[in-house]
Amino acid sequence: LGLPLSVASTVPSITHVISLTTYEVQQLPQGERKVPTKVVEQRATNFLIHVLIGCALFMAPILKFIPRAVLQGVFFYMGIASLTGNNLFDRMKLWLIWDSSKYPSYHYIQKLPVSRVHLYTFVQFICLAILYGLKEIKETAVVFPFFMASLAIIRKAMRWMFTEEELKQLDGHPAEDPDEARCRECEIPPVWNSFGAPVLRAQVEEPEPAKPDLLNLEPTKAPETCYPLLTRLSN
Repeated sequence: LGLPLSVASTVPSITHVISLTTYEVQQLPQGERKVPTKVVEQRATNFLIHVLIGCALFMAPILKFIPRAVLQGVFFYMGIASLTGNNLFDRMKLWLIWDSSKYPSYHYIQKLPVSRVHLYTFVQFICLAILYGLKEIKETAVVFPFFMASLAIIRKAMRWMFTEEELKQLDGHPAEDPDEARCRECEIPPVWNSFGAPVLRAQVEEPEPAKPDLLNLEPTKAPETCYPLLTRLSN
């Protein structure tokens, strides 16, 4: 019939989830980390979005007066907003900072040399540029899904260029000790043992007071100021 099929999912799904998420910035020894604390789970916005999508079919005479630049600006904003918290985008921003002392306190900046971070970002940027080029050129657009699938192989091959520890720092977030996380959840400040590991307050044993030895008691001399009082009491 030539009719375009509509997808039953929210179009700006990533942006929609981000807008409903509340984040908290945590300061860790490895750097700062933005952690989602809660998501406002509701169905009102999804319902309204799909209602407006259905109404758009009957609002074509009005929508044609909206300038194309306005629509492009909306989608441009949605794309920029979805980059928040993206590791690749955060590392690409480091290219614009000439003074390394002005770098943000990312965990991989404190753990790895800056040259290794830039090399990893450059490899990812080249892959992104190839994806964009394959998509824009009509003759090579058919290769786009195959190159997308080969990114997993490229990621495996990067083990020849980087160590496992480097890939762990560059790919993920700083690891957090489970005991330290439980201390923070219980709002109890962590106690550090002699090995530098956090220990729960409940696990810290308070020293018991020394019990007197009743079998080996030694007489103690009373203070001199007590002698007059003892003399009056004895009389």
